[in-house]
Amino acid sequence: MFKTDYRKDFASFEGRIWLNAASEGPLPLVAGKALAKAVEWKQKPYLLDAAKFVMASSGLKGSIGRLMATNEGDVILGNSASYGLHILANGILWREGDEILLMENDFPTNILPWLALEKKGVVVRQIKPKGKVLEPEEVLTHLSPKTRLLCLSHVHTFTGIMLDVQEFGRICRKNNIIFVLNLSQSLGTMPCDIARYNTDAVVCAGYKWLCGPYGTGFCWIKPSLRDQLELNQAYWVSMLSRKELQEQGPLRLKETKDARRFDVFGTADFFDHIPLGAAIDYWLDAGLEDVRAYHDQLIDHLIAGLKGLGYILISPEKGNRRSSLVVFSHIDRNKNTQIYEGILSRGIYPALWKGNIRISPHVYNTKDEIDQVIKVLKEISSSLGN
Repeated sequence: MFKTDYRKDFASFEGRIWLNAASEGPLPLVAGKALAKAVEWKQKPYLLDAAKFVMASSGLKGSIGRLMATNEGDVILGNSASYGLHILANGILWREGDEILLMENDFPTNILPWLALEKKGVVVRQIKPKGKVLEPEEVLTHLSPKTRLLCLSHVHTFTGIMLDVQEFGRICRKNNIIFVLNLSQSLGTMPCDIARYNTDAVVCAGYKWLCGPYGTGFCWIKPSLRDQLELNQAYWVSMLSRKELQEQGPLRLKETKDARRFDVFGTADFFDHIPLGAAIDYWLDAGLEDVRAYHDQLIDHLIAGLKGLGYILISPEKGNRRSSLVVFSHIDRNKNTQIYEGILSRGIYPALWKGNIRISPHVYNTKDEIDQVIKVLKEISSSLGN
């Protein structure tokens, strides 16, 4: 049966309407309970036995593996999407003249780690799209024998447009180019099977649509690529067995390319990892097909309500390029800041990016809340003389 009562699974927003999951998602109640249990372990350390210590990371990896339909042993725990990008930027053996292709006006997370490589002679090309986002045929015109890597977002933060990632992946595979994909604006809104995307690596933040704690994230790197990485990172939890920890004498570094080697330091971070795992399990139990269908209902309702109010839709109105981010503008873009502030003053929380208004509803939002948003937008537009 299609679920429509998600709201009860989240804390009260005290009459406010949170429409900014693309920036920050609220913890589900079940994740809050998991966090409370983790806090109790710290308050009473005798409760934190070895099994719980290990489960903080291993349990989370299992949940992430199911979420992305991949082997949990290949999941790398981080503290952001940026963490995984830096593993790649710092671990790939770059040659002078290597080229990295990016999309101009992508979120800075996808750009900054690569720019730092320019001092090593790597050429970073930020391609300006002909339209709102980069299309596969545009990448084809920028390929050269030195093109080494392409990094893009699955869903563009500033327009809400879903990129044709499968075609990008096909192009990269055909031309032996590393394809890196940021899933931060899609994972948690729809089912995911990373094998379908033809990627070599994916990264994701845990605190947006997945509704985990801030300071969480993870990545997956294809084992054949992971084996090529050269990174001076050796952390005792991921490198040593329980037996080795008990041995005396000098330590020797084991050469391993296991995914655990690249985990963020402090993987037993139960204040973050235990609630993130509970949040991900919540989405797995809810069923991401149903989550996507629920989002579509809200977005259809919002887009229909915007018509005739003096607003221009920047996101796709429908189709497979539409995501759960709805970006729009007043006919007079100079009024968007004033409109945004007016929305905030009424206890409704969207986002303002690049001069446009962005609404990103999640399952805790309702059609009644969307009606309130439309009513407010109509009132503000009328007050501005439109």
